[in-house]
Amino acid sequence: MQKKVIMASLGLGVPLLLISCLLLLITFIASSDDDNDCAVTTETSSNVVTSADMNKNAKTIYQFLRTNKDVKATPQAAAGILGVWQFESQLNPSVKNTGGSGATGLAQWMSNRYDNLMSFAAKNNKKWNSLDAQLNFMVYEMAHGYQGAKHIFKETSAHQAAYDWLMEYEGMRNNPEQWFLEKGPSGQPGRYPLADHWLAKLGDTDPGTSDGLDTASDDTTGSSCDATSENDGDILKTAKGWLGYFYYVQTHPSSDLGKDLKNPNKSGGTDCSGFVWLVLNKAGYKVPANMGWFTGTMASDATGAHHYLKAIDKSEAKAGDIVIVNQGEGSGNNGHTAIITEDWHGNQTRIIESGGTGKSINIAQFGTAFSSLLSGETTFARAIKAK
Repeated sequence: MQKKVIMASLGLGVPLLLISCLLLLITFIASSDDDNDCAVTTETSSNVVTSADMNKNAKTIYQFLRTNKDVKATPQAAAGILGVWQFESQLNPSVKNTGGSGATGLAQWMSNRYDNLMSFAAKNNKKWNSLDAQLNFMVYEMAHGYQGAKHIFKETSAHQAAYDWLMEYEGMRNNPEQWFLEKGPSGQPGRYPLADHWLAKLGDTDPGTSDGLDTASDDTTGSSCDATSENDGDILKTAKGWLGYFYYVQTHPSSDLGKDLKNPNKSGGTDCSGFVWLVLNKAGYKVPANMGWFTGTMASDATGAHHYLKAIDKSEAKAGDIVIVNQGEGSGNNGHTAIITEDWHGNQTRIIESGGTGKSINIAQFGTAFSSLLSGETTFARAIKAK
């Protein structure tokens, strides 16, 4: 997909001095609460600056996503989509990217999708730059080319929903330089904290009422705790922290990872088994010295000696466990491994990996990422905690 030119997330045409003052004021207020158990999440969410128009549009979008008969999104999914769209367009359906891409509207549609938006609006007697037209166009796309993204509406993690929406609906899987999951190019809140903000602000409101933002608290410490404490476990939390980082290389360990492999250089390179090693090493699990394994020896250890991994039945496999597939001895391209992000349910199960479907650490479906190896031998394994 043609790259978008991302618009500055903290307002178009707003003086930088005003933004800085607002951020300092909000950060000062947030830091005065010493009793908050979710300090990191609150600090991130509290740095989100919104306007009255954006709040109004957010409420309309949220209610549409929650109540439309073809969507019925969970609160987390709706918040994740809002986080992506706020970063894209400030939730302004009239905005046009002046950077040359021509990206337009909430989702910054461009090229053929822009043309389709205009045709859809005209055919349905709607103004192209209205929320009504663009939200219904999104629903139209879900039945015309983007059916595979419908699962996002049922997700129960705002971060996962934001990531999947960005990859599968916005089409940014191969443009990690534009993901901006945690922070934007100028240090402003990225898509994840924006999603946390909207979940905290709107997540407890009744989508059937009209006063969602009026009655929702401006304090972002409430629902955001639940949103970011997803019980993923230390393995998955560590793995997700490296989304979008590391390039793929079959070297163990690549010299550009640096000497401290508990805190590797995220611009360095690794492969699938190296990534799993880095995650387990940082999260406090047993691993062989100096990244000394590959998918073949991982499977052998899991089913044999249990120095680092212990094989489990696929019915037990859940978030934080490891899946390994080998053809023959599993060396080179004959093997692949990844960390499972949810309870195992076959080829649709989502995994986090190095390689597979992306140029950097990414989340994909098992059946897609392991497609060339599905005839091989699959091993499910659980990491052994270091004492």
